[in-house]
Amino acid sequence: MTSVPTEPVNPASSKLMTQRKIDRRIQSGRGSGVRESYEPWIKIWDIQSSGVSHLVPGVKFHRSHHLLSNAERDYHLILEHDPSIIDIREQFPLLTQAETQAIASSLNYRHPVYPGTQVPVVMTTDFLITFIDSKGEATLAARSVKYRKEFEDASLKEQNRMAEKLEIEAKYWAMRKVEWKLVLHENLSQVKIANLVILRTYAVIHPSLPTENNINNLLEFIAGCKTSELPLKALLQKASRVIFIEYIGVKRLFHHLLWTGRLGASLSAKVISLSEPLHVWIAEPSFSSTSEIEVPRHA
Repeated sequence: MTSVPTEPVNPASSKLMTQRKIDRRIQSGRGSGVRESYEPWIKIWDIQSSGVSHLVPGVKFHRSHHLLSNAERDYHLILEHDPSIIDIREQFPLLTQAETQAIASSLNYRHPVYPGTQVPVVMTTDFLITFIDSKGEATLAARSVKYRKEFEDASLKEQNRMAEKLEIEAKYWAMRKVEWKLVLHENLSQVKIANLVILRTYAVIHPSLPTENNINNLLEFIAGCKTSELPLKALLQKASRVIFIEYIGVKRLFHHLLWTGRLGASLSAKVISLSEPLHVWIAEPSFSSTSEIEVPRHA
């Protein structure tokens, strides 16, 4: 009896995406859940490129956020700081594949497929945001975050292909009556981002500091000061003596209140420095404004 040699398994083929792998990913909960229970469709270890990615521990929602570029990281920082936002779901899948295929077909576009296969890609939106609108209702908004340079450096063919994919994405959300917009990283205030990086480190401080008594005492002190006339360090040192909290505690509480919105400041004007004055004011947090996610200011 003659034995027939089996075909060797190609290691590369095992790395290719299959519909079975997609179905297993859906069954495992990828792309489902809200707030802390949400599972992004794409996680940073799913990406086999040399690009920059970030696994960011959340301060608004107690889970790790999977961000696939510096642009996504910076925009996520802005979203976390916005008090009107009550959920952030990154790498949100546009399911089902059949629906995005139908949209592509209606636009006479070629639907993307996974490399080396004919399996249709599960397209994603960078951020699906839930915010409280001006009527006090929870509302969805979808945002894609890109670099302008990415478009400018691409060939005309590549630019057209990027535009086609974005149009498929836009139509997907339009069919659900969800506002979708493109955010260009170059239009984000780099000064504001630098300030939010500073303030985010004070998002969570020791619970002995942000008591109502301490907060009210510090706000009362700030209300009676001309903050734009005194270097920030001198202001905080004076506050320490007046409200009987050590300087480092006052500093942490002050920055915490800037992050949470109890104190207002023009975060896009200049980078916060202890050696320079910072004009601040008392600002009650508002959950009826969506100014932070209005793309005309960021895109």
